[in-house]
Amino acid sequence: MASLCKIFIPFLSLLLALLFSSVHSLTCSSQSFPNRTFAHCQDLPHLNAFLHWTHDPKNSSLSIAFIAPPPHSVGWVAWAINPTATGMAGSQALIATLSGDAPTVRTFDVVSYSSVRPAPLSFPVWDVAAEFADKRITIFATVEVPAKAKSVNHVWQVGAKVDPATDAPKIHEFAPANLKAKGVLVFDGEGGAGSPASAPEDAGVSENGGAAAAASAPGSSDKGGVDGTGNGIFGFVVGLVAFSWGVISFSF
Repeated sequence: MASLCKIFIPFLSLLLALLFSSVHSLTCSSQSFPNRTFAHCQDLPHLNAFLHWTHDPKNSSLSIAFIAPPPHSVGWVAWAINPTATGMAGSQALIATLSGDAPTVRTFDVVSYSSVRPAPLSFPVWDVAAEFADKRITIFATVEVPAKAKSVNHVWQVGAKVDPATDAPKIHEFAPANLKAKGVLVFDGEGGAGSPASAPEDAGVSENGGAAAAASAPGSSDKGGVDGTGNGIFGFVVGLVAFSWGVISFSF
């Protein structure tokens, strides 16, 4: 029996270490950037995405680092501001595509649900860059927001396909997480924020690069930027620990 304990106790310790490591790694507070700092970060409620940001009311700027994993090795991620509405249509987007070892980020004008085209944004943007590490793409940028703005509507998205000829994003999935990936980023006088609020419209990108709408599921309880992955890992490990402990107890 002692030999059985010698096998299971280290095994259980390893499982617990993996559990806490996984949970910790899926929060924005564990992320950092060389030579870049941000005042705030949020675990966005959908698509395993994260947003780091600093609002400077003195020069009406918003600096961001948006992080999300593309669903495929050749895929894309996007973060956008919508100056006039709450969904994807009418938004001004930064889209990073991954078709090689390094991502390429471009600006897109999402004119309507049927038209997404590479174009300058309707507001100034600078310091645009993108990185790929740990299976996630990070988009960096600083944008100008309206003077005395108290909030901005923002939208984020991911997709698995990129047009090889134009490097433009193609259709994404229409899972609830994709259709709910939007919110309101609220500033305070010093660049603070509340939690991202749900928006009533839905966002998407169609096969021809446009956006597609669908009804949003009400009352979403999806939180923490992990789409339930953290809870799934926790449940699996707890169940495995309980099973292993039962085996040990039965052996005695």
